Amino acid sequence: MNKKIFLMACVMLLSAVMPIYAQQRKRPFSPQDFVKHLESFIVREACLTPTEATDFFPIFHEMHDKQRGINWKIRELKKRSLPADATDKDYYNIIEEINDLKVESAELESSYYKKMCKVVPAKKVHAAIKAEDRFHRRMLRKFSDRHGQQHKK
Repeated sequence: MNKKIFLMACVMLLSAVMPIYAQQRKRPFSPQDFVKHLESFIVREACLTPTEATDFFPIFHEMHDKQRGINWKIRELKKRSLPADATDKDYYNIIEEINDLKVESAELESSYYKKMCKVVPAKKVHAAIKAEDRFHRRMLRKFSDRHGQQHKK
């Protein structure tokens, strides 16, 4: 008899907790969804036509892929641990490498913006740049709001 009561109590408790747990669970981050939302936001904010979007986004994504590689190298240099007997010159060389990579990234960005302006009017490229920044700020705010709420509970 005690087993039946215990089993019934467990089933009731589980049925009460499951809906709460299901509401709190968020979908995992999807890079594909993120890119779709970003593109949609940029198209809307920069008023890109379907043809302009088709021409613009391959260049846009290629630039970001190359910048991601450069940023990865910068991150690795910043994390690099030098031996205890490293000299100021050794640290200076790392700083120079990081700076050179940042210059490379800026030059890459400049060349890709020129490419973008050949397929889409400069006004729309500028609007797309601003829209990308706004999108990232909104996503960051959304993430931090959700993250903050989880810690308050």
